[in-house]
Amino acid sequence: MKFNELPFHESLKKALDKIGYTELTPIQAKSIPFAMEGHDLTGLAQTGTGKTMAFLLPTLHRLLSAEEEEALPYALVLAPTRELTIQIAEEAKKLLEFTDFGVATIIGGTDYKSQEQALGNKACIIVATPGRLIDFVKNHGLSLENIKVVILDEADRMFDMGFVQDLKYIFHKCKNRKQSLLFSATLSYEVVRLASRYLNEPIEVHINPEKVITERIDQTLLHLGREEKLPYLVNSLLNYPIEGLGIIFTNYKMNIPKIVSVLRKYGITATGLSSELDQKKRIRLLRDFKAGKYKYLIATDVASRGIDIENIDVVYNYDLPQDAENYVHRIGRTARAGRKGQSIGLCSETDYTELERIEKYLNSKIPVGEIREEYLEFPKGEFTPVFADEVIPGEKKYQDREQRGGRGGKPRRGDEPRRTERGERGGERGEHRSGDRSRHKGKSGGHPPAKMSHPDGHSHGHPSDHKHPAKMTHHEFKHGHHTKDGKGKPGHKKNQQGKSYQKNDPRRNLFDINEVKQSKKKNQSIWKRILSFFKKD
Repeated sequence: MKFNELPFHESLKKALDKIGYTELTPIQAKSIPFAMEGHDLTGLAQTGTGKTMAFLLPTLHRLLSAEEEEALPYALVLAPTRELTIQIAEEAKKLLEFTDFGVATIIGGTDYKSQEQALGNKACIIVATPGRLIDFVKNHGLSLENIKVVILDEADRMFDMGFVQDLKYIFHKCKNRKQSLLFSATLSYEVVRLASRYLNEPIEVHINPEKVITERIDQTLLHLGREEKLPYLVNSLLNYPIEGLGIIFTNYKMNIPKIVSVLRKYGITATGLSSELDQKKRIRLLRDFKAGKYKYLIATDVASRGIDIENIDVVYNYDLPQDAENYVHRIGRTARAGRKGQSIGLCSETDYTELERIEKYLNSKIPVGEIREEYLEFPKGEFTPVFADEVIPGEKKYQDREQRGGRGGKPRRGDEPRRTERGERGGERGEHRSGDRSRHKGKSGGHPPAKMSHPDGHSHGHPSDHKHPAKMTHHEFKHGHHTKDGKGKPGHKKNQQGKSYQKNDPRRNLFDINEVKQSKKKNQSIWKRILSFFKKD
């Protein structure tokens, strides 16, 4: 279905033509006709599916087409994050370009005066985060009695962030609402409960999230040791440039300055986004990223939702997210507005538990890519650093931590576990896990880092002299079919804590899960011995 097939108000048609929107996305085609008729609606769809236009267009159409002049503000849009709020407001301003109506953006981290001025500038729609909106209602005399349409975007995210009571308070203040629209990526218990309490016989529309992921996003998983991730990432970005932009997600905000600093050293234009930045800097940084000043954005899950930039070509998961749903939200930053995209996950031993959760959530295995051996070390040669004089968010804290060697000034050995640091609501965590395992090795020549293995499970090309431990049977491994050192003894390697492991020890083998589980069972048998000791008494 095309936008010009729907009976929108003339000013909206002109705005759509200028923006360049022609084809409706599935969620738009299913929800807009019902919303234009005034029905309450619940929309179940992942990010990047066009939800913003799905609720803005019918709302503004009903306002502009009303027979009698409506009291203002007419509509209220609630979103969980400041970034998402700003982007919804920008889309609303584009649609209202050929009218004399305005948009008021009410978020924390910015001054009250400018927001009060926006409210007084014939604002027909308020786009807000719940906390700052309630502040305006209680302390700045904002009345919500004229609100006719209430819209919740990313409802599940708002419940995750603890906005349940805030939403109930806001609904109570919007006493004269005529229509409620709720959009969510998942239907949690709280979402369903809120919909049943405040929505009037809502029409349910949804699209299949798994279908969107598999059809539009080329997913790849690369098995690497923890210390191999950063050099592999640098080599990948240098050797396979993209036309658009890329986002690199990490679970730990303390990783951001390290990654940004290394990428800039190799001439890669990158910047970081985390809770270390105040709101104004975050807005400016996102604006610069969107404009192309930076090619790559390194971020925690603060950016996994609400960053609506159409030309994201690739998403790297430097760490796999601990919440399986966040994997979908992260990779959903690419393949937006009908485009195709690519996601590449760097999986080390510290990510394996997350990998199992994600694949269970997706109900499918993520294709495993082949590893290029030469990418496991940082590239050699001369490189021109970029943004050498620009301060990296959190860099000073990172440098101080490295100099101290950890908390309390004690020297830290290798990647010794650190205590967890809590970030803002949204799930930023401190770095606290460590170790090193081998990766799945593939051919080293002439293939991109995300190249798929052959369906039969074998690499085609020059045969290797040694069988990779991931493909050894337990019998082969046990009887010495592995690399030996110069003395004819099995090669040993010390991990970062100083413990000695055989080079091809199955404990380092990410793929041989049965071996790992069996070894755990053997370790647990000590409890049986202890129990048997007490039984003898």
